[in-house]
Amino acid sequence: MQQLRFVFTCFILLISQSLNAGSGLFFNVTASGGAPGSLQFTLCLNGKGPVSCQAYTANNLNLTITTNIPGHNYPLAGIKMSTPGYIVSGCTKISNGYCLFNANNQIPVTINLTQANNSNLPWYPSLEAFEHYNSGRTHRFPQAFFGGSMQSPNMVDILSSASPYYPSGYNMSYLNADLAYIYGGGYGNIAGSIGAFVAQVDPGTLQYVWYNQLINTEQNGEWDYPGSLGILNDGYLYVSYGYRLTKLNPATGAIIATLVLPTGGALAKNTSFNGFNATQDGTIVMKSVYRQAGCPLQGPAALLHCPDPTDVPASILVSVNPKTMTLIDVVTLPAPVGARPTITRFNNKDYVYLLEPTTAIRYLVQNGFFTLDNTWNPGVITISGQTLSTSFVVVNDWVVAQTNTLPSATALSVISISQANAAIKFSIQPFLGDPIPPLIAAAFATAADGSQAISWAPMSVSGDPESNLVYASDSLPGEIAAIQVSDNGLEIIWKVNQRTTEFTTLINPSATRVLVGTDIPDGQIPGDNSNDYAVWRNAATGEEIARSPLLPAMTQGTMIQPFYAGNMFYQGQSGTLIKLLPTG
Repeated sequence: MQQLRFVFTCFILLISQSLNAGSGLFFNVTASGGAPGSLQFTLCLNGKGPVSCQAYTANNLNLTITTNIPGHNYPLAGIKMSTPGYIVSGCTKISNGYCLFNANNQIPVTINLTQANNSNLPWYPSLEAFEHYNSGRTHRFPQAFFGGSMQSPNMVDILSSASPYYPSGYNMSYLNADLAYIYGGGYGNIAGSIGAFVAQVDPGTLQYVWYNQLINTEQNGEWDYPGSLGILNDGYLYVSYGYRLTKLNPATGAIIATLVLPTGGALAKNTSFNGFNATQDGTIVMKSVYRQAGCPLQGPAALLHCPDPTDVPASILVSVNPKTMTLIDVVTLPAPVGARPTITRFNNKDYVYLLEPTTAIRYLVQNGFFTLDNTWNPGVITISGQTLSTSFVVVNDWVVAQTNTLPSATALSVISISQANAAIKFSIQPFLGDPIPPLIAAAFATAADGSQAISWAPMSVSGDPESNLVYASDSLPGEIAAIQVSDNGLEIIWKVNQRTTEFTTLINPSATRVLVGTDIPDGQIPGDNSNDYAVWRNAATGEEIARSPLLPAMTQGTMIQPFYAGNMFYQGQSGTLIKLLPTG
């Protein structure tokens, strides 16, 4: 021990003497080549630790690096970019985000910086920057992989936050494996949820690094309903909540700008823009939903239990310039629209797809301005008695949705519509006639506008463009189905028992795709359950390959969020954040 202390003391003295004699910096950096502007990065004498780190800035892409410490070699020196959207080469990348190289004061090392290739514009090129990965809302995360074996059984390791810091945590976004962010607080009907917050989360400890409570709805009396968090390609955090859109500094959580949005035909206190989406050029698109006037209920409960949740104005659709945080366009939609907007580029044009009570519409978006596309008209797509559809998911040339986001007396339909020709459409009822446990049937005996509900699907389908499969769920029969989408119609591939009120997630390469979702324990009522399991399935067969221990209930209508290195985040509605890692 004394010898180790002596070595450490000598090391510190060596650094101290060298810096006193020099510039005060560990490294000498010169830059050449392209000039993209100011680029920030961190250099460490030991990037594996990391220890002995300093911040540096360069205005060019090619870095030449030596140390300012004579007579000493650093085989694990490391560099990590702080400016979003750039990657490093000429070094060895490791899991903590650093790239390692050998450094000394005599032999220069060349490190090259390049702008990351982003195939998921306009979102930041990380594993997850948008709530459903891409603007088409597929829930397929190509950078995420399964940490266990494709043959069960697998164990699931669990790490929980020390305290319930994150009430009704809703969704997470990342710049990289070190910089993770969570949005929540939008379920005002859940204890502890007092309005929107955003926090940076330490992925190792699940403690927050910074925490910004954006609003307190207990004080201002506004409707507290979930919006969402996303990171555009500019690297800034954007969060929607109530009738506001806020831009945040990811390093500190400080507010850069807040845009107060128009509220259409409703009072501001009853208005929420439930999430946002964006076109490839970065134009933000948002849509309003409303709480019935005079109804005091909070959170999603207002859409279920106000005296008449349908007694609301038509929704409005808005577009926003994120650079200036100003409105571009506002249009009033033909009817109230519950589902969040889905955006895709089809035939070199940007379209916003929306679902009305019985049909679907789309708007062309050009330079942020909306034009209703009257040439795309699928007509009535629902069956009598079905309730509103959840958001479309884009699967190649098709947009696919399922009905019954509110409890219904009619079995749900999965509906596919051709983007090229809305007259080409297919529908299937994958859970028609399937039994409902007596306890759940009793709990929903009058939930369908006074009648017995047999279907409730508050989540949208998940879509896999590589296999042309979509995954549909219904909380009352308690099943998940894989459905093939083709020019010939819709076909059920497999069906399993799994009761969820959440979105499912697709991870792992296409040949070994894995579907992840929650499962409500037997005997608990969906929407009022106190526990969930996390379940991993072979997406091609439906076979269960991993299951977590019993967990506290997840925030309803959210998603088990994929993270780096096979980990996944699970947001407990009471505020506990849980990290899950399946291992074979």
